[in-house]
Amino acid sequence: MKSASYRFRLFLFLMLVTYSQSEAQDTQFVRKHLVKLCGPEMYGRGCYKRGDGIAADYLSTQMKQIGIKPFAAGYQQPYSFNINCITEAHVKFNGQELGYAKDYVVDAKSSSLKGNFKPVIVNTLLMIHAKELIKTLEEAPSPKVVLLDSAGLNNPALFQVVKQLCLEKQMGISALIEVFQNTPNGATGRAVLKIPLIQVSRASVPADLKEVEINIVNEYNEQYPTQNVIGYLPGQTDQFIVYTAHYDAMGSFGEGNYYPGAEDNASGTAMVLDLARHYLNGKKPYYSIAFMLFSGEEAGLMGSSYYVNHPLFPLEKVKLVINLDMVMTGDDGAFLFNGNERPNETAIVHKINEENHYLKEIVNRDAARNSDHHPFHEKGVPAIFFLTKGVGGAGHTPDDSYDKLSLYTYEKFFRLVVSIPEELKKQEVVK
Repeated sequence: MKSASYRFRLFLFLMLVTYSQSEAQDTQFVRKHLVKLCGPEMYGRGCYKRGDGIAADYLSTQMKQIGIKPFAAGYQQPYSFNINCITEAHVKFNGQELGYAKDYVVDAKSSSLKGNFKPVIVNTLLMIHAKELIKTLEEAPSPKVVLLDSAGLNNPALFQVVKQLCLEKQMGISALIEVFQNTPNGATGRAVLKIPLIQVSRASVPADLKEVEINIVNEYNEQYPTQNVIGYLPGQTDQFIVYTAHYDAMGSFGEGNYYPGAEDNASGTAMVLDLARHYLNGKKPYYSIAFMLFSGEEAGLMGSSYYVNHPLFPLEKVKLVINLDMVMTGDDGAFLFNGNERPNETAIVHKINEENHYLKEIVNRDAARNSDHHPFHEKGVPAIFFLTKGVGGAGHTPDDSYDKLSLYTYEKFFRLVVSIPEELKKQEVVK
């Protein structure tokens, strides 16, 4: 009896260890891809040194190794869009170099400029006196760099007029430095300004600013070549569940800086790979499953917009699109965009969560053009978008690094997501 009891306890212990190891392995798989996607060799997965292309090659290789099938043309769906890429960015105040993304950023629509300049300081007092402002700008020697500080102005319309005047490259103005309370986040740009626009934190501006040194280089590409990465797994039916995520991030603004884009959105990208592995290792799914990783999301949903106009199988065959963008937190639950537009799918999501207590809460949101689900939604394709809530990376900053993502609720969220197609299948079987 004692021996049987011991064997039973040993059996339970081994089962627990095996379960824990398998659970940990799932997280390790995701973490491995997060580390790779956020590494400096991918340059923030943007246009600088074609970081998005480096990432696409890596993701294509991963799909092949997992065993996901390519469509007829292969894993990559090439397309292009226009983009302005900053390839070099250096700014010095009084001979001291500023830190990129720490002290300043360059607006992604900026044009090139190199030189040393005596700045023209335009503050609130000068802005509210139009004649004095024009006189100051006209009399300052050209080429001139304007530092625009609106502290205390409380007149957004006037500020925009003055800012636009400077951006029009009038009166010999060659660059505009705009002062913010804190350094703004990064962004992409698909147009080119007439002059560079540099955005700095107030703390980085010396009280006795006398000299500004600028070295900014831009490269505008009307047809920047990029690609979506897509694979699939055939199911028992020709209807598809489509898992989507964008793999691009803010990129880099020259050597020495880059945006890792961990939460936004290496997180969703790694989860799609994990989903691919999950379905391949299990029994043949009821629905066919497509795994779509889009580029160009940060530039305006370019990859997903291209895809819905050039689908690799009829959009009518899509049962549901599940978009994953910023999904590696979840301590505080998740937002479900399109939740109010898709009552059936939303009811399924809430049912699964209420029965299993996967997430603290799921908050419905209206349709929004804020990620890659939306081009599908505009075409009438059923689509929902999960964005988890909780402490994570600082999106669109260099602090959005993989070590900021705890993955604390990842496995529970994963189970919720893979349960959705099963519930949809039940509805069809009942019918």
